[in-house]
Amino acid sequence: MGILILFFADNYLLNYDQTSRMFGLIRLIHLVSMGTRLRRQPLTTKGPQNHMSSKIEISIFGKISDISSTRKPKTQNSRQPYMRKRHWLLGTAVILGGSWITHTTTATIATPEQIATTNTATPQNILSYNIDPKNKLVAFVGISPSYAMSSLPTNTPPTALMPIPVAIPDEVLASVKHKVKKGESLGTIFRKMSFDMSLPHKISQHEVAKQLVSLSIGKELVFKLDGAQKLRQINYPIGALERLEVQLEDNDIVMANIETLPFITIQKTVSAEIDSSLYLSALRSGLSNNLIMEMIRIFGWDVDFVLDIRKGDSFHVIYTEHSMDGQKLADGDILAAEFTTQGQTYRAIRFEDDEGNASFYTPEGKSMLGTFLRSPVEFSRISSRFGKRKHPISKKWKAHNGVDYAASRGTPVRATADGKVVLAGRKGGYGNTVVINHAGRFSTLYAHMKGFAKKIRSGSRVKQGQIIGYVGSTGYSTGPHLHYEFRVDGVHRNSLTYKTPKASSIKVELEAEFVLLASRMSEQLNKVEIDYQLAKYSGSSESQNRSLSKAAL
Repeated sequence: MGILILFFADNYLLNYDQTSRMFGLIRLIHLVSMGTRLRRQPLTTKGPQNHMSSKIEISIFGKISDISSTRKPKTQNSRQPYMRKRHWLLGTAVILGGSWITHTTTATIATPEQIATTNTATPQNILSYNIDPKNKLVAFVGISPSYAMSSLPTNTPPTALMPIPVAIPDEVLASVKHKVKKGESLGTIFRKMSFDMSLPHKISQHEVAKQLVSLSIGKELVFKLDGAQKLRQINYPIGALERLEVQLEDNDIVMANIETLPFITIQKTVSAEIDSSLYLSALRSGLSNNLIMEMIRIFGWDVDFVLDIRKGDSFHVIYTEHSMDGQKLADGDILAAEFTTQGQTYRAIRFEDDEGNASFYTPEGKSMLGTFLRSPVEFSRISSRFGKRKHPISKKWKAHNGVDYAASRGTPVRATADGKVVLAGRKGGYGNTVVINHAGRFSTLYAHMKGFAKKIRSGSRVKQGQIIGYVGSTGYSTGPHLHYEFRVDGVHRNSLTYKTPKASSIKVELEAEFVLLASRMSEQLNKVEIDYQLAKYSGSSESQNRSLSKAAL
């Protein structure tokens, strides 16, 4: 009982200075030791057994508490002597020493003047504090008593526990990267990473962040975590030059925006001579797949890349490239290009009008883009031409009202001109078919396809060169190929020989601006061609010299 009294009294004395607390503890122990008496008084009980019932009297500060108990005494009518005073002195010393050790290791008493010169408190060195406005003392209870707070509230009641103002350090976020795999969704990725599963739904409902729902295979998600391993930020590349950034706090979206990467644009040139195929020669020269396809689109009306290409043909391209920190991010635009085939040279200059529409023109200002492309399938061969033929299935001679392009299954099929899709589905022996109506009297048909591209359906609009489907062998077909038909006023025409009008030329008010641009780009193309010829001649001369040296030896 005395120990319990000391414990509660000591907690109460926390609000006073150390000297007052120590004197209070000593006085309390003295009162307990001097005012407590422990004695036994025998009680007579009736019964055959030789037992005595005893009563314990404890006197604390003059008040008597009786606690009855039954036990067998040593001798009948015996009286227990008072506890010796030296036992109380020893107990007092033990309790006093324990109190001193406890409070010197868990509390520091400081005045407001001392507080102002101490270090800032942190959650690691302070747990709580008590304030005594009367004596202007503050008791900090925690792990390390050498720290105090930089400022305290003035209207805090005594012994009130207040939240500690903490100096928050700058956050250091750790990055965790995850490459999107086939079949993964945002929800499955969050489950694998052990993130809050309520976030994917919140992201799908956000106007900007919902772009994270449509993930592309191979792209990399970057998760940033704070020191408590809580998700604070998500980064996702939505394009070659743009990134989606989602800021999170307490599993809620604070901000989501699309930022443009700090890239630089550089101008490059490339030249090559075709020795085996256009595609392989262009790849070896340094052109990417996208730039090769763009070059074919530019010259696609004047050059038939299926029939016209010969060994020894050449090309020169001036283009831009976007990079950051010395690494390529994406291809830019072709600024100017030259293609020579069978002794005929074609040049194209890129020009953007006042409305931001870009197209390619000859140095004289005529459009390079015809109203129709010569071929709907790139890098293919013609397996059957327009005219009469023996059908490979029925074995009967009948009119073949289109051109067949043999290509690998899955090869992209392009719309040969702008127009509106009037059919995208099955059409008897044609299999999977797309029919497009173009401006004026023209329409085109694409048959035997494996499948359709995204967003290609009846009523949708398409642009020239846009992928509308993929080569297959559906319907009456003996192998993968594209059956292409070209119609004028509903009548089938040979797409390889029919002359369609070209697109419009430069506007009159923009002719002066275009002439300056065309002159500058033509000079650059001339220089690229001269440098290529010099390098080619120099290389051939060295090769001849090495051959002559070997022959002389």
